[in-house]
Amino acid sequence: MNRQLKKRIQKALEAPPPNRQEKERFLRMLPRPRISMQRFILIQAAYLRKRTFFLSVLLLFPALLAAQYIHLDTLWSISAFMPFLGLFAVTESTRSITHGMSEFEMASRFSLKSVILARMSVLGLFDVLVLCCFIPLCRRGSHFSFLQTGLYLFVPYLLTVNISLWITRHFRGKEVIYACMSAAVLVSAANLGLHLTADFVYQYAYIKWWAALSALSIGTMIYEIYRTVKDLAAG
Repeated sequence: MNRQLKKRIQKALEAPPPNRQEKERFLRMLPRPRISMQRFILIQAAYLRKRTFFLSVLLLFPALLAAQYIHLDTLWSISAFMPFLGLFAVTESTRSITHGMSEFEMASRFSLKSVILARMSVLGLFDVLVLCCFIPLCRRGSHFSFLQTGLYLFVPYLLTVNISLWITRHFRGKEVIYACMSAAVLVSAANLGLHLTADFVYQYAYIKWWAALSALSIGTMIYEIYRTVKDLAAG
């Protein structure tokens, strides 16, 4: 092939100079199917492992057994298991991060931060429903009000969620699961130990301190979720 023919072929196949307006016009012409927020959340809920929901409900049975055979009040037995409910929620919603699989999630249609937020929302709503179902059960045979019972159940749950979120933000790998599990065990033991050694803190006079601790824990949880999402966006 002579040199002039090569030049003609090269000239004919030469790419045109980039045109930003043409690029944007072409991208606007591409079909971009949209889905509603409800549909997106339902899609992400389908990716959550069913055993997480099963184990969350299953927590009720060992709590009831403890109440019956160890002669521990239903409230305190269920409250001692609440940290593990928070453990399931955090480890399941951040599973792709702790196992180093976030790159695969980033390659999906939706951003990783949207996926994590959707899964946290689903699990958080489910846990709130479970906790709300536990409140009337724990009040049976108890002199505590609905507010007191709810606080004594929510505070251990929120503390575990906050500690576990902090752990998943700062560490990676399967060892994170064991660290979060240790945190749940410590919170559960501290909660039960407080009931056995300092029962006076559960008097109604201290309800404002429990409410303040609950509000602080909710604020901390929102901050930890924000930092988790921000770190994902930066990474």
